[in-house]
Amino acid sequence: MKRLFVLFFLMACASVFADKKAALGGMDGFVERMATGGRELGRGNIGAADTSAMPSAYFNPALLAFRSNVGYALAAEKRDLDRAGGSLGIESSVGKRMGIGAAVLYRTDLDFEVINSDDETVGSAQPYFTTTYIGVGYRLTRKDGIGFSLAMSYDNLDISGDYEDADLVDSYQSPVVLNLGWHREWNEHWSTAVVIRNLSFNKNLSAKWTRNASNDNSVEQSEGVRPKVLQIGLGYHTKLLERPISVWMEALDYQVADTLLVFDPDWHIWTGRFGMEWEALENLIVRGGFDEFNYTFGLGYKFSLRLGKRKYFFQIDYALVYESQAELWNPLSFGFRGWL
Repeated sequence: MKRLFVLFFLMACASVFADKKAALGGMDGFVERMATGGRELGRGNIGAADTSAMPSAYFNPALLAFRSNVGYALAAEKRDLDRAGGSLGIESSVGKRMGIGAAVLYRTDLDFEVINSDDETVGSAQPYFTTTYIGVGYRLTRKDGIGFSLAMSYDNLDISGDYEDADLVDSYQSPVVLNLGWHREWNEHWSTAVVIRNLSFNKNLSAKWTRNASNDNSVEQSEGVRPKVLQIGLGYHTKLLERPISVWMEALDYQVADTLLVFDPDWHIWTGRFGMEWEALENLIVRGGFDEFNYTFGLGYKFSLRLGKRKYFFQIDYALVYESQAELWNPLSFGFRGWL
C-alpha cells in the first residue's frame, strides 16, 4: 500500500506539465485528442503500458504481442457542442509470439456553421475525421514485446456545397505514418512502455503534407503537420481492500518542429496523463483519471455468456468526461468489448 500512494503522488505531478500544451492547438490531431475506448477513456485515456488495453494498434502496437485469443472493442460517444465519435478495433494472436490488430477512430461535428469572409453564415456542415491503424506485435521474451503500426488519416470538411464562388476541395488524406512501441512486464506489480508516434517516410521523418483547398486555386494552400511524439508509460498493480487495483502514468513530449530532432524547449510541448482502475466489487470496476485538462470517471462491468459448450466473455464500460477549460460535462461515452 505504501508503494501505491507514493506512485500516486508521482503520477499526480504530471499535471504540472499540462499548462504548456495550450500552445499545441490542433497539431496532435482532433481524432486522437478526443481519446477513445470506453474503458481507457474513463481512466484518463491511458493504455500504453496495459496489456489489456484495446485497440492496441492505437494505444501501443507492442501490446498485440501479448494476445492469446481474438478480441474486439467498440466505443461511441456524444459530447457537448455537437461533437460525436467512436472507435472500432479487432485483434488476434498469431502463433505463440505474435499478434495483429486493426482499429478505426472516427470523429465528427454534427452541426458546424459555415461562415464566409464577410462573417455571414452560408450553411451548415458535418465534417468528419477518421484515422485507420494496422499493427503487428512480437514477443521477444515472456516479459518483453515490440510492435509497429501504420496509420493514415482522412478528413472531409463538407463545406464545398455552401460556397458558389469557389471550387473547394472537401477531402484530404494524410501520408502514412509509423508508430513504434515497446512493452515490458517486469513482475506482477510493475509494467513500462515506450511509444514513438507519427514518424513519416518523408524528410526528417516528419508527417507533413500540403492541402490544396480548391481545384481552381482560388484559395491558398495550407500545410498539415502531425508532430512526432515520445510517450512513456508506467503501470503499478496491487490490491486495495483485497481487491485488484492498478494505477498508470503517461508522460508525452510533442515535438512540433519540422526537424529530425531538436533540443530547443520552445519546439517541445509536454503533457501528462494519470489513471486508476479498481475492481471494487466482483466484476464491477471503478475508474478515474485526467488527460491534460480533461478529468474522467468511469465504470465497467464484466460478464460472461455460455452458448452450448463454449463460454464468451464481455465487458461494458461507461465514461464521464469533464473538459475543465471549457467547463463542459460530457456524460455520454460508452464502450463494449469481447473475447472469442
